[in-house]
Amino acid sequence: MANYRIISQDDHVYEPPDLWTSRIDPKFRDRAPRIVSMDDGEWWYADGIRAAGAAAGAQVGKRFEDPENLTDVGYFDDVRPGGYIPEEHVKDMEIDGLDVSIVYPTVGLILFNQPDGALLTAICKAYNDWVAEFCSPFPKRLKAIAMLNVDVVEEGVKELERCAKMGLIG
Repeated sequence: MANYRIISQDDHVYEPPDLWTSRIDPKFRDRAPRIVSMDDGEWWYADGIRAAGAAAGAQVGKRFEDPENLTDVGYFDDVRPGGYIPEEHVKDMEIDGLDVSIVYPTVGLILFNQPDGALLTAICKAYNDWVAEFCSPFPKRLKAIAMLNVDVVEEGVKELERCAKMGLIG
């Protein structure tokens, strides 16, 4: 790792609202994760199951700067663009003095509670395609960790091999 100053090994992207509805295998499209607006903010639902609130990505830095105002209420419009736009992510890295960012999902991590294994596999594949595209403009600076459903080990291995070919690192 020649001449890197700082590698952030635990950064997170924030999945855009249309990630799964636009990319998932069409047979799962009506069950795909999506944002639903409610009286108490915007929430991610997958197959009718409330998974996560948009607050998870809308409060970057608030824990340090304004901890008394942390909330469960959030809206996608409040998410920093660096969470889902690679050029903006790299600008945020510059502010923080980072050379490399290893990114993980945010909402995707919560979606592992999905009981339908076939749907979870489709969710993982759609995320992996998106995050590979997210990293592709800056392959030396943005590295991604894949989402894998390992309930069926052979399928998980096959997806990991596919992700490695797309440039994901783990």
